[in-house]
Amino acid sequence: MERQLTVEFGPSRSKRFEKAVVEAQSGGGECSELAPGRYRVRFLLGEDAAAYRGLARLLERVRHWRATEVYADGETVSAFHAREMAWCADSQLSLFGACRFFFSYGVFPRCSLCPLFDAERAIRDVLGENLHPGAVLGIEISQKIQALLRGEPNLDPDLEVPDYPPEEWGGPADDEP
Repeated sequence: MERQLTVEFGPSRSKRFEKAVVEAQSGGGECSELAPGRYRVRFLLGEDAAAYRGLARLLERVRHWRATEVYADGETVSAFHAREMAWCADSQLSLFGACRFFFSYGVFPRCSLCPLFDAERAIRDVLGENLHPGAVLGIEISQKIQALLRGEPNLDPDLEVPDYPPEEWGGPADDEP
């Protein structure tokens, strides 16, 4: 499934405006200038991680500006949620080639914008049908500890134990009797 997200931004007096324009023109979307200083970037989101990465980078720069608007299929959406969705989808596609997010704590608002979102899988995760396999820990107990647990003394036959502490150890500490 594919989804189109559109970001419109500018004009802005920000020092970072030129960097945002460069990011918009070189990112994974189709950039056009609507008016002097006003830009529209369309991202066709599907299975390409670069499109999500470009959207996330652009929104990272322009989402705080008053003149920034984000649209999904013609309706205004939260720039924050769009940015979070883009970073999540980019990482999931880069790592796994698909969305493998585990919805044990519910469905996040960013997922409503994501074309990778599978509602049936999310419902199964929330209901506990798709559980992660438990972690398997291996603990190895050394032979010395096993001997102590059996009640055997843990004395090394080659260990030399002096009858008195050596003089170089010094005397007892001041707080000891």
